[in-house]
Amino acid sequence: MSEVICVAPTGCMLGEGPLWSPSEGFLWWVDIKRAKLHRHNPKTGNTRRYDLPIHASALALSDGGLIMVGDREVGRYDTATEHYEKVTDINEPEGFRTNDAGIAPDGSLWFGTMDDDETLPEGQYYRLDADMMVDRIGLPEVLVTNTMKFSPDGATFYTCDSAEQMILAFDYAPDSGALSNRRVFASTLEAGCYPDGSAIDQEGYLWNAQWAGSRIVRYAPDGSIDRIVSLPVSRPSSCAFGGPDLTTLYITSARVGLSDAALDRQPMAGSLFALDVPVPGVPVPEFGKS
Repeated sequence: MSEVICVAPTGCMLGEGPLWSPSEGFLWWVDIKRAKLHRHNPKTGNTRRYDLPIHASALALSDGGLIMVGDREVGRYDTATEHYEKVTDINEPEGFRTNDAGIAPDGSLWFGTMDDDETLPEGQYYRLDADMMVDRIGLPEVLVTNTMKFSPDGATFYTCDSAEQMILAFDYAPDSGALSNRRVFASTLEAGCYPDGSAIDQEGYLWNAQWAGSRIVRYAPDGSIDRIVSLPVSRPSSCAFGGPDLTTLYITSARVGLSDAALDRQPMAGSLFALDVPVPGVPVPEFGKS
């Protein structure tokens, strides 16, 4: 496995939502706090930044464009024309916003919400269906919703409340979409860091970005730690597989909340990083396609 390299020194306040587009050969991600969309072309090394009318937090592929969740709404973004159109509102109180998201085996988009001030543990889980209807998922309220991933066989759903320092696993029933058998998959309490966004590889291992931990951790399906990859920034936020063969792990990061002294020690905070890995990732399906 190669070393972690910085591929885009973007200085995001809160880089999040990395998503590989195989048809374009681009890596897309957002800066939530600055309401920006970023695009990295690994063939040329070029990176572009786009202004957004919302504080998008997560993305999904859809008919050559992007589905976006952000603030308290869902919308479509046309990457060719750079036009955003709101599709539906999310019934959340003022001060709340969307956070992480992921595609379920049936093609629906699962996403979470949170109090942007991170004081009220009242974040919810939602599902966006192909007909663009938003329904609440029956999971307990949380403070900071993160990780919305399914195992390669679709039988296990992984998520976390970052504030609780635990990654949870549930059994997922494809026929009904029901979740059961809640259990603690892994804990970051002893490490003193917080689980954030994740990606799944083809062996069913979960790669998790760990906020305040300066690391990415690869967990085996039984929750044991397979390997730890150190990073030059303290606040990695999420990760996604990309590249033609899905053997590059892209890692977003943040600089929000870091002191001047901390930023002096980690000048690449907020950048996009890449790591070549031996096991390919699981292709992320388009929204609405199972």
